[in-house]
Amino acid sequence: METSDTVLAGDRPGGARRVLSWWKQLQGRRGRLLLGRLTAHLSMLLAAVLILTVGRVHPPSPALGGPSGEPFVPQPPPTAPSARAWAPTPMPPLARVALPHTIIPARPRAAVITYTVQPGDTLSSIAAQFGITIWTLIWSNREAVWDAPWLIQPGLTLYIPPVDGVYHTVAAGETVESIAAKYQVDPSALYNEWNDLKEGQPLTEGQQLMVVGGKDKYIDLNPPPPKPAVGAAGRSSGICQGVSFTGPGANGWFVSPTGSGRVSGWFFHDPRNPGHIGLDLACRLGDPIYASDNGVVTIAGWNGGYGILVELSHGNGYTTRYGHLSELAVGCGQPVYQGQVIGYCGSTGWSSGPHLHFEIRFGGAPQNPQDYLP
Repeated sequence: METSDTVLAGDRPGGARRVLSWWKQLQGRRGRLLLGRLTAHLSMLLAAVLILTVGRVHPPSPALGGPSGEPFVPQPPPTAPSARAWAPTPMPPLARVALPHTIIPARPRAAVITYTVQPGDTLSSIAAQFGITIWTLIWSNREAVWDAPWLIQPGLTLYIPPVDGVYHTVAAGETVESIAAKYQVDPSALYNEWNDLKEGQPLTEGQQLMVVGGKDKYIDLNPPPPKPAVGAAGRSSGICQGVSFTGPGANGWFVSPTGSGRVSGWFFHDPRNPGHIGLDLACRLGDPIYASDNGVVTIAGWNGGYGILVELSHGNGYTTRYGHLSELAVGCGQPVYQGQVIGYCGSTGWSSGPHLHFEIRFGGAPQNPQDYLP
């Protein structure tokens, strides 16, 4: 037997001999120790895996079953979602929604505009309509308003500046510095988006400039109280309020109120002063001024920039005005005839020397007197 075993072992390959030797060791005391160690290591590894698995599960409360007090109900294991459940939800088509309220930021207008006075208008209502102060409106329309804002009539054209300040017509010899000083602003106020003006550029007579933030003189916005008086030497002030009158009908043509057609100042809408709405006729201090046509006196007295003013209503839609007089020769409500003396040449009000400011209006709208005079 020994010879047979030796022969068989010698005949096996080297790998088989090692396996047989390892198996014999397991059968001995040393093998049992090695097997015990392997078993212990496997047990520890399984315990660790079990702890990690159980730690991820929240066990139910031993008393009530759930962590918040609800009875514990076993849930079935989740099933794999079907392909349809995972399909993306289609988005609704995009569409523009019209907003009922659009906020438009307030911006100044791009230019000075004009406005024709309508029935019922006042300077205050016009200023409020365009978002400027009444003073800006008065200071920008000195030739039209003549510092007598209560005299505005429908049909009168006014300049409406885009911002508060003064819309100024350049006179001969004026400079940026002199205009800025007149309206109490820095010269830089004239170099703005509304003026076609560059630094160092000389000004031209009749050029119109927006003086942003400029201020002129303040005036009394209320008319003087009327004191009507009738008679050749009668005097009054104000607008002849409350006076009823009748008079001769108009002839339908006009004569020169100075006896001459010589112009000594501004023409109607003079290019040098586009806001001028009358004709400046030459006369000497104290010269008689005549009614241009038959009519009735509707204004006789002091009226702002006009100084001493006479207005005649001719009963056919036309009125005439005679400004800067030194004295009156008529009173409110008095009928007058063409060629009758109504006052005397002067330089009262907004005037730089003796002359007559003469206006012809139809329906309140200023007309060019040269279109009517002989």
